[in-house]
Amino acid sequence: MGGVGKTQLAVQYATRHKQDYGGGIYWLNGRTGDLATQILLKAEFDQQLEGLAAAKEQYIDLEQLVQWCWRHWTPNETTLVVLDDIPEWAKCRSYCPKEARFRVLVTTRRKDVLPNFPRIDLEMLQPPEARSLLAGLEKHGRVNKDSELADKLCEGLGYLPLGIELVGCYLARDRHTTLSQVWERLQANGMQDPALERSQEDEITAERGVRAAFVLTWETLDADEQQVARLLSYFARDWISWNLAEWMMQRVEGEAYLLGERKARLENASIVQIEKDAPGVCRLHPLIRQFLQEQEAEAVKTVDEAPLRSAFVLVMSAIAGRMPHNPPTKDIEWFSGVRSHVQEVADHYTEGLEGGDLLWSFIGLAQFYAGQALFTEAEHWCAKCLEVTQRLFEGNHPDVALSLNSLAGLYYSQGRYSEAEPLYEQALAMYQVLFEGDHPDVALSLNNLALLYYSQGRYSEAEPLYEQALAMRQGLFESDHPDVATNLNNLALLYESQGRYSEAEPLYEQALAMRQGLFESDHPDVAGSLNNLAYLYESQGRYSEAEPLYEQALTMYQVLFEGDHPNVALSLNNLASLYRSQGRYSKAETLYEQALTMYQVLFEGDHPDVALSLNNLAGLYNWQGRYSEAEPLYEQALAMFERMLGTNHPHTKTVRENLAEFRQKTQMSDRHLRSTDHQLRSSDRRPLRRSFLHQLLRQIKRFIGQVMRFVFH
Repeated sequence: MGGVGKTQLAVQYATRHKQDYGGGIYWLNGRTGDLATQILLKAEFDQQLEGLAAAKEQYIDLEQLVQWCWRHWTPNETTLVVLDDIPEWAKCRSYCPKEARFRVLVTTRRKDVLPNFPRIDLEMLQPPEARSLLAGLEKHGRVNKDSELADKLCEGLGYLPLGIELVGCYLARDRHTTLSQVWERLQANGMQDPALERSQEDEITAERGVRAAFVLTWETLDADEQQVARLLSYFARDWISWNLAEWMMQRVEGEAYLLGERKARLENASIVQIEKDAPGVCRLHPLIRQFLQEQEAEAVKTVDEAPLRSAFVLVMSAIAGRMPHNPPTKDIEWFSGVRSHVQEVADHYTEGLEGGDLLWSFIGLAQFYAGQALFTEAEHWCAKCLEVTQRLFEGNHPDVALSLNSLAGLYYSQGRYSEAEPLYEQALAMYQVLFEGDHPDVALSLNNLALLYYSQGRYSEAEPLYEQALAMRQGLFESDHPDVATNLNNLALLYESQGRYSEAEPLYEQALAMRQGLFESDHPDVAGSLNNLAYLYESQGRYSEAEPLYEQALTMYQVLFEGDHPNVALSLNNLASLYRSQGRYSKAETLYEQALTMYQVLFEGDHPDVALSLNNLAGLYNWQGRYSEAEPLYEQALAMFERMLGTNHPHTKTVRENLAEFRQKTQMSDRHLRSTDHQLRSSDRRPLRRSFLHQLLRQIKRFIGQVMRFVFH
């Protein structure tokens, strides 16, 4: 039964035996239903397990991935794992550690959950135990003076520790109230809690007590304390930051509002539980949370507004809105502390909301998971966002269009272009109907669709859309703006891919200058601009100008994104290509291999970035005469591009040409002959590009009209 003391007993055990667990103590919430996610977050941020990103690629099945984490858990000492309040053992069993060094402590409301485990059944307290608990809490000797009435009172509370604790705290605060008065008041309140009706499967015998005891304690709180407690009930069943709660109360009561002593009074009244090692957080017992939600629901019925709910939704939506696309590690770590509360908004408080208040909880969760390459979870929240908006808003609506764009963007980032295209097109058509003339959302959709066309090699379709988006954004934003910089960068990419270097360079330079002015410290967009301008210099043979920019970009990405990340892999690949162009093969090989490994960890199955890395590493092996190593990589890259982009895509053709030249060369008698090999690159938006040598050949063909080959002996 809730409130019987299961969690508190587990806490006391863990506290008293902390020295027995050299590997530490890990607390997991079994009721939330996301046990695997909790374990992975602890593995990534608490344990910082090496090889976790690679394991995510190797083990698609979550159960296998979790078991990998347990096998690599450090240190290799006895470790306690507490699974608190699990509803069904079958859903948790496969996520439990199987290594002998782990001890698993489970709390649950159901006696039939763990038939084969050694267990302690927490029945209701026996009368002497209950009386002793009440006496220890009330502190003024009234229980010892009237033990018979005390026993009657404990029986009325169902010998439930929570009820006894609440009444004991009430008596401790008011030393003049007698046991008889308390008993009479409990009888008057009915001592009946509808949320705790007896369930046959739980084998509960006590049916009364908790609600009456809680009402009694609730009435001792002043109106301000009750309001704070009701606000806390909107949060998920997880740890809650007091600062966050105070921020929300300031939206309701004004900026001068401070929680102050209210926190201590709520704790003393057993309304909240605190963590001794983390005084800045609290949480509600599930039964108390349920009661408070009922209190808030009744309060909302009597007024036209729900200020506490509005404050909770608005603040959590604002927090979710701060989660950037492609978030750096520090944002992932920060957001993990509020993830469950943002999810509470997405799951329960979307009705009646529009715009950012509705969408950002979904989008923030999607970007949180996508930033860790957990694409299945990210897709769930993007798809749910689209489903909710389409259900709430018929026809054309900005929220529906934004939901379409978000899901399409996730598909694009995974190389799922055929799935992304119709969604981007729907979003653009919807925005153009909704907004006449220039509008930021129309410009965004034009840019996104152009980027998709560009990534598919459809340059003639991409260029007019890029130009429209740039003109629109320059008209909308008078001064420097990140969206203008993005469009300058993307249009430059297109020009560069077509060999229009003189047109591309000033756009790259404008984008870089704009981003450096907008973002004072390290930023992914600044690193992206450094990378792209460096590649342009490299394509023109300006190696001494390209190298420091590549190095700056790589350093910046490595600071922003810890561990495996697409942007880090991008920079490794591009710097490797520069080294190759300079003949620094050993350095190039190391970076190419790092980039390929990283991409394979990040992206399940086919992905353009994996294919480009296979092609580039194959090219390096080819140039070094390591033919047996080069050929299978070319074949893998070609097959992958054909599956993703078809046989006529420019990048498919490039790899096909590379493979054909390779096979022709290896059939020649002079094994020292080395042919021109075409590399593929990605930008900060991950379209693919050809190498300097290939661009040089195109220029020579254009201006001289002859086909040239470079022959190295």
